[in-house]
Amino acid sequence: MADNSNKKPNLFSRIGKFFKDCRSEFKKLVWPTKKQLAKNSSVVLVSMIVFGACLSLVDFGLGKGLYALKDLIDYIRPVI
Repeated sequence: MADNSNKKPNLFSRIGKFFKDCRSEFKKLVWPTKKQLAKNSSVVLVSMIVFGACLSLVDFGLGKGLYALKDLIDYIRPVI
């Protein structure tokens, strides 16, 4: 006869085990304090502003450089 010990559990028992495991993992969570949350949020906001400013400077510089290159090409070879 076939041995049923290798059979996988049914769908509902697997779903129940999933939610039981989720609940036990949520109990292990440690939430940050308000001070830590404010500090981490400010670090993220400041770094986003600095990164955005650097990116906009690079974009501005590349745009001006491309227009200068176009003007140089037009100066060397005028459009007829």
